[in-house]
Amino acid sequence: MKAKWLKVFGLFTGLLLLASCGDVNGGSKDAGKEKELVDVSAIEKKYPSYFKSDAEPVQVDTLKVAIVSDSPFKGIFNGFLYSDAIDNRFMKYTMNGAFPIDDDLKLILDSDETPIKVTINPEEKTVTYKINPNFKWSNGDPVTTKDIVKTYEIFANQDYIVSSKSLRFSKNRKAIVGIEEYNEGKADKISGLEVIDDSTMKIHLKEMTPSVYWGGNFVPEFVNAKQFEGIPMDKITESDALRKNPLSYGPYVIKEIVQGEKVIFEANPYYYKGEPKIKRLEMEILPPSQQVAAIKAGKYDIVLKVSPEIFPELEKLDNINILTKKAGSMNYIAFKLGKWDEEKNEVVTDPNSKMYDLNLRKAIAYAIDMDAVSKQFYHGLSTPAKSQLSPLFPSLHNPEINGFKQDVEKAKQLLDEAGFKDVDGDGIREGKDGKPVKYTLAMMSGGEIAEPLAQYYIQQWKAIGLDVELLDGRLLDSKNFYNRVNGDDPAIDFCIAGIGFGTDPQQLAIFGKNAKFNISRYISDNLEAALDATVSKDAMNEEYRVKAYKDYEKVFMEEIPAVPILNKLDILVVNKRIKKYDWRPNVDGKPNTFKWSMIEVVAPQPIVDSKN
Repeated sequence: MKAKWLKVFGLFTGLLLLASCGDVNGGSKDAGKEKELVDVSAIEKKYPSYFKSDAEPVQVDTLKVAIVSDSPFKGIFNGFLYSDAIDNRFMKYTMNGAFPIDDDLKLILDSDETPIKVTINPEEKTVTYKINPNFKWSNGDPVTTKDIVKTYEIFANQDYIVSSKSLRFSKNRKAIVGIEEYNEGKADKISGLEVIDDSTMKIHLKEMTPSVYWGGNFVPEFVNAKQFEGIPMDKITESDALRKNPLSYGPYVIKEIVQGEKVIFEANPYYYKGEPKIKRLEMEILPPSQQVAAIKAGKYDIVLKVSPEIFPELEKLDNINILTKKAGSMNYIAFKLGKWDEEKNEVVTDPNSKMYDLNLRKAIAYAIDMDAVSKQFYHGLSTPAKSQLSPLFPSLHNPEINGFKQDVEKAKQLLDEAGFKDVDGDGIREGKDGKPVKYTLAMMSGGEIAEPLAQYYIQQWKAIGLDVELLDGRLLDSKNFYNRVNGDDPAIDFCIAGIGFGTDPQQLAIFGKNAKFNISRYISDNLEAALDATVSKDAMNEEYRVKAYKDYEKVFMEEIPAVPILNKLDILVVNKRIKKYDWRPNVDGKPNTFKWSMIEVVAPQPIVDSKN
């Protein structure tokens, strides 16, 4: 993903084996109780998502923010058209915010207080936008329907798609009437975008599915139409309108860019929630190797994307508040079970693939102790994933499903039953044909823990008799990893991957037949039917939708094209001179209204650790 649907390949830490037992559908006798649906770890209890100081605020000119990254940002500054997750970090709290969401991550509907009043009419298959007159660009111009239409015309244009390598023209967004005809060059406009006036429009859909409530059919942020006048579609990503002087309707607007390193923002005087209390914001890239020293020295007010491996050191500092919350991301083992058919734009599963045997995949899952990974090496900043569903939607989770807990004896039994036996007595199982067989794992390099992590996995699979080796005998850099995994390199049997869920719970774009992000290249009639049910017309009914997701979850965890491993916790470091920060998704059952425009400080400079 990118953006809300962002898909990020990642790695995670682990090295220690601790024995435990369990079953994918086991769970405890209390698993059906509501309290089991929302897991709150010890770390979340110790470091909640909110703090407030009683000290009196002081006036300062500049807020200092860092984004931890080992690479520079690409510099495409639009909350929908960006191509890099780091770019999105620069914009998330400064320039975005067209569609506030509620505590269930759904669009807030029928509200005159939001930038755009959204009204859904299931019978008409329409969504009406009414733009708030206070919703303005940073030059004072109102946001209009022309801006909305222009954004759709860009992302659905084939020249833009090819030049930018965009994957945003997804199945969900193809539900808009006339958008495919526009994409194919058969129409010069999108007929389903009915403009009533500068502030009002209707979007007509071919079908109405639950995604409409989470905004899955629509673009989440807009461009300023005037800025893009006359720019050829194949030149959009290189335009000054994206890279040098993009207008903003968020609390801040870009004033200066030091390419790849730093962005200086100034307050947007036309921000619809009121001009920010701090008028200038400096946001820059912070190399991972420098983050502890910088935080300790009080160089920054806020640090985003802090590396989890430094968490024990952060806990020793007295100049910061640590905040945590559940992340919309998951690490998983993806088995290579087929290929991507470029012409048909679909997954083609190969029943003759090396990893197709279900018992083999289950054995690989049962061999690993994810509790040990989380506790001993993630410092509690992750929890073993119960299933492939996002932890941000606990009501959709089937309480009967509790993930794969380590059970070495069960793993061995499954391999025995499948015909993978140690014929020559060397501790390594031969294939079903009695011949030696190796399994190739692809993993990314990065950080000090990558190599020991890889060896941990290999050792645990060896313990159940599987001979696993790294692709090319080494860890891969990110570019090589992406290219070979997405390109269905036949040398890869399985890989460690990561995924960002976004705010729409549907997973057609992740594990569906027509999803290029389905890197396992697996689909079955049962899985496809279960997936389709979650986004069907019937699923507009909440009771039906919840049951459909639970059924889909069960089918996936029975067929396991991928093994969910870890759900992450996000951590945020905030200097103690910040008076208040609220990272909660909701407050007392209502959407959280805290914005960076509200930030105040209680000291002239960021506070230094007392032991520094």
